[in-house]
Amino acid sequence: MKFEKSAFTGGKQPFLITAIALLAGFSFCASAVVTPTTARKQIYAAAQKQATTVIQREAKKRGWPKYTAKLNIFVPAEATQLSACAKPLAVATPDNSRINLSRLRIDLRCTDTPGWTSSVAVKPDITMPIVMARGALERGHVLTEDDITMKKYNVTGTRSDILWRADDVLGMTVKRRLREMTPITPGMLEAPIMVERGQRIVMIASQDGVTAQTTGTAMKKGRRGEIIKVKNESSGQQVNARVTDFGTVTISK
Repeated sequence: MKFEKSAFTGGKQPFLITAIALLAGFSFCASAVVTPTTARKQIYAAAQKQATTVIQREAKKRGWPKYTAKLNIFVPAEATQLSACAKPLAVATPDNSRINLSRLRIDLRCTDTPGWTSSVAVKPDITMPIVMARGALERGHVLTEDDITMKKYNVTGTRSDILWRADDVLGMTVKRRLREMTPITPGMLEAPIMVERGQRIVMIASQDGVTAQTTGTAMKKGRRGEIIKVKNESSGQQVNARVTDFGTVTISK
């Protein structure tokens, strides 16, 4: 199936309209806004507006920073046979628990009598700077600033959460080998081991605002936030403690 890239062309084929949206504010590269005079133009304008709203909402939900979006809008050829609608089009996007940004379906309805309905496909291309591996990284490697770079990437079809802040990856351990310029996702990383089994550690206990410190032995390895068994050197008693830093655990009473 062929798509024409010029706006509002005739013929029986569906046609493709491309709109560029810059950053989270979506400033479209377009001429002055005019009231659409044909059904085709009405459909395009309504689909563009709805797709913009959907993407802005998803970007806010996912916490994306500034990004660039390009909207590829596919209007059905049958739109040329429809009469212009005297009222604003009713617009709806199928309700999904997780919007598929790689292909949005937008349903439009003219509430005139007799009226008409139409469905439009919108394929956005959304690019933004994300964290990537500067070079190949081996499993178990602890990430530093020299290991990562920020590069623009099309995130539209990504199924995993993306990372766009260097602070989210620095100090984390790579779970599997990464190739050069691989986008780094949370599933590729894990917190570094801060306490090794058998390691002599600092035990900090707090009660009623009073803090005491002693030494002990870790009975198993642990990462930040994990609860592990530790043995108090002085009493020989084993207790549960939370790993809070390298070689340090905290006991709450």
